[in-house]
Amino acid sequence: MTRFGAAALIALIPSLAFAQTSGPSSAARTQPQDAHDGLATPAAHEVNVSVGYYKYAEPGSLAISIHGPKIGGEYTGTFSLGARRSWFAKANARATFGSTQYDGWCMPWLIVPFSGSPNGYALDLGDASPCSEEGEKDWYTEARGLVGKDIIGRTVAWSPEGGLGFRHLSNGLSGVPRFRTDDYLYVLAGITARMAMGAHQPLSFNVEYDHLLHGWQTTRQAALGGGDIPATPTAPAFTLVGLTDLSFDQHDGWALRASVKFQLSRAWSIEPAYVRWQVGDSALGSTTATFTVNGVTAQEELGAVEPFNVTNEFVVKVGFRWR
Repeated sequence: MTRFGAAALIALIPSLAFAQTSGPSSAARTQPQDAHDGLATPAAHEVNVSVGYYKYAEPGSLAISIHGPKIGGEYTGTFSLGARRSWFAKANARATFGSTQYDGWCMPWLIVPFSGSPNGYALDLGDASPCSEEGEKDWYTEARGLVGKDIIGRTVAWSPEGGLGFRHLSNGLSGVPRFRTDDYLYVLAGITARMAMGAHQPLSFNVEYDHLLHGWQTTRQAALGGGDIPATPTAPAFTLVGLTDLSFDQHDGWALRASVKFQLSRAWSIEPAYVRWQVGDSALGSTTATFTVNGVTAQEELGAVEPFNVTNEFVVKVGFRWR
């Protein structure tokens, strides 16, 4: 998803050590613990705000994208486990919000003769043409729980960690704020490398791999309603009454996260971060379309999939930490 007062005490330790003529020095006795405190995962609370750029894309011959700037907020609570403090647990929650733009394709509804239908026609789609829409409400929330362990060396600490995460994404349309939603349940494994810099403020690097356990995708087509479609040279006018919602299950996907955190002071930090999600084709889903031709209503079941998609997100976080 640290105390200024200690600096004065550390500055006094060398002069006290030189004044002793025998026995182990106080600096020698405190140095291992100081090193541990400086490089260990800090038990603390942290909040941050972020600005960034988000892009969801479905590549292919009819590629689409949903993209735009986002702002976010995040909380992380880190807690020591055990007296030696080498094990830790984290609770993390994050939310981002933004107004995005859709760039893709639109295809008109049409009907073609079909003797097996009560009204003598079947629904179909016309040729695709480029289209776009701005001002779509787009947001996601994420909750994660992790457990890790500090492995501390003389100048670098390694902190492997693992856990479970849940992500909820909402893409809106004009008049339908939660038109499309995705829920991802995933397991995660990562590692943080932390090294001491000037004034005992550590610099840390984090990489993480997330593996999708299960995804649920819902497209709320029923909220769009229907409309009248005019006649063409090959078909009469008809009314699309509406479509039922679409639901998909997703089983193939992963995410990669990377960040570098600069601890500016005991409390403040800045952290550029990158997240990439890649999710495969969903299982086949179906929707029922209801349409009326010449006063006769028919229903038709249509199949669909949520196609392979990639999401890239770049953010810069400014954080504040306290005990």
